Amino acid sequence: MKRCLPAWLSGYRREYLAGDLSAGLVVTLLLAPQGLAYALVAGLPAEAGLYASIAPLLIYALAGRSHAQSVGPMAMTSLLVAATLARLAEPGSGDYLALAIGLALMSGLMLAVLGLLRLGFIADLLSEPVLAAFTSASALLIVLSQLGPLLGVSSGGAALPQLLSGLWRAVDDINRVALPFGASALALLLLARWRGDACLRRCGLTAAARQLWLRLAPLLAVLVGMALVAGLDLSAALPVVGAVPSGLPAPAWPALSLAQWSQLALPAFFIALVNYVQSLAVVQTLAQRRGEEVDPDRELLALGLCNIGAGLSGGFPVTGGLTRSLVNAEAGAQTQLASVIAALGLLLLAGFAAAWLALLPLPVLAAMIIASVAGMIRFDSLRLAWRTDRADAAAFALTFALVLWLGVDSGIVAGVLTSLAAMLWRSSRPHIAELGRLPGRHHFRNRLRFPVEHLPGALFLRVDESLFFGNARQVRGEVLARLAARPDASRLLLIMSAVNRIDTSALLMLARLDAELAARGVTLHLAEIKGPVAQRMEGGGLLAGFSGRVHLSAQAAWEALAA
Repeated sequence: MKRCLPAWLSGYRREYLAGDLSAGLVVTLLLAPQGLAYALVAGLPAEAGLYASIAPLLIYALAGRSHAQSVGPMAMTSLLVAATLARLAEPGSGDYLALAIGLALMSGLMLAVLGLLRLGFIADLLSEPVLAAFTSASALLIVLSQLGPLLGVSSGGAALPQLLSGLWRAVDDINRVALPFGASALALLLLARWRGDACLRRCGLTAAARQLWLRLAPLLAVLVGMALVAGLDLSAALPVVGAVPSGLPAPAWPALSLAQWSQLALPAFFIALVNYVQSLAVVQTLAQRRGEEVDPDRELLALGLCNIGAGLSGGFPVTGGLTRSLVNAEAGAQTQLASVIAALGLLLLAGFAAAWLALLPLPVLAAMIIASVAGMIRFDSLRLAWRTDRADAAAFALTFALVLWLGVDSGIVAGVLTSLAAMLWRSSRPHIAELGRLPGRHHFRNRLRFPVEHLPGALFLRVDESLFFGNARQVRGEVLARLAARPDASRLLLIMSAVNRIDTSALLMLARLDAELAARGVTLHLAEIKGPVAQRMEGGGLLAGFSGRVHLSAQAAWEALAA
C-alpha cells in the first residue's frame, strides 16, 4: 500500500502537522486574491483564477517533489494568455474562456509528454540574459496594463504602443474614487517593501517573521479594501470584482475546432516553456534551502499534470509562484500536505464565501499586482553581460525591446531565437590559440599570454570549440590565415583537447584541409583527440589517413616533430 502513496505521505510525521496546517491556511488567504487578480490580467472572469488554483495544488501534492512549491496563476503567465488570446477572441466571451482552457490543456499535455520523455533540458532553450530580459519587459508591461484598473479606467493592449495610447485616451475618464484607493494601496505596499523590514525589526520580530509579514502585506491591503467597500457602501462608485459564482464548474473538454487547436499550438509551447523555467527556478530555490536535489524531468511531468488539471477545472495555464512558495515555506510547510490544505481552503472559499470576494476593489488588486511585479524589472543581467559577453548583452537588449514593442507572445519567440542565434554565432567563430611550450616544462600555453618557446618550422594551434557545420569554414579560413603569417612553417599541429564533438561537415573539412596543405608542402598533425571524436573520425575513414600523424599529447607531438 505504501508504494502507491507519495513519499511525503508514506513517511509523514505527526510533528509536521502544525507547520503544514498554518502554511496551508496562509497560502489560502494569499492565493485567493492573487488568483482573482491574475484572472483579470488574463482577460478572464475573476472566478477562473480560483478554478485555476485548486486542482493544481492537489495534483502537485501527488506528483511533485518540492515540499513548499505552490502552483497556481502567475502574473507573467496571465499576460501571456491575454496576449495570445486577444487576437483570437473577444476578452470575456465564451470563446475566449474556451481558448484559455484549451491553452492550459495543450501546454499541460506538452509538458507532461516532455517529462515522460525526460526532456527536462528544454529549459536551456532560454539563456539567462534572454530570460532576464523577457521577465523584466513582461513585468513592465504588466505594470502598465494595471495602471488602467488602478485609475478606474479601461485601457486595452498587449504591447507598449497600444498600452500607452489606451492610457492616453482614457485619461479624462479617471475614476475619482478609484484613484485614491489604488494610489493609497500602492503607496502602502511599496512603503512596506522599502521600509517595512526596518519598522518590523524595531518591533523586535525575527527575520523569518518579518519576511512572512512583509509577504502578507498584499493580503492585508486587500482585506482593508474590502472592509472599506463594505463599510462605506462604495461598490457602486468603485470598480469591484463583482459577483463570483459559488462552487466549481463540472470538468469539461472545451468545444474548439481543429483550426482553433492549431492556432494554440505554438503559443502553448512557449507558455509551457516559460512556465517550466519559472517553476524549476522556484523548486531549485526551495531545494537549496534544505540541501535537496531536484529532478527536472519529474517537475516537468508534475507541472504538465497541474496544467491539465487547471484546464479540466475551468482554469488557465499555471506555474510555480516564487512569492507564494516562499510564504508557504516560511509559514511552516514541511510537506506537500500544506498544498492539500490550501486547496481545500480555496474550495471552501469558492463554495461558501464567494459573495465576499465580490467586494474586492479592482484598484487595490491592481496595486497588489504592480507592487508584486515591479521588483522583477531588473537590469543586473544586462550589466553583467555587458562586462563579460557583448553577445549576451545584445541578446538582452533585443529581447527586451521586442517584448515591449511586439508583446510577450512574439517577444518570447524572438527571445528563444535570439538565444539560439547567439549560441550559434559564438560557436561559429571559435577561439583559436597559437601555443608554445613553457620553458623547461611540458605545459603548453597561448603565446599571447605567456612567455613560451617555439619549435622552428612548426605551428601549434588549439581549436577551442567543437567542430561542426557552423564553424568548419571559419576554422579552415583561420588556420590558413595563421599559416600565411608564418611562411617558415612546414608542419602544422592542431591540438584538439577542446573539441568534444565533430560532425560530417567538419570531418570533410579536415580531409580537404589535409590535402590542401599537403599540396603546399605543409604536413598536418593532430594531437589530444578525445575518444568519442576519435571514434567518429575512425568511422568516417579519416583517422587512417593520418596514420603516424596523430599524437597523444602536445608534448609527444613536440618530441616527434623535433626528432
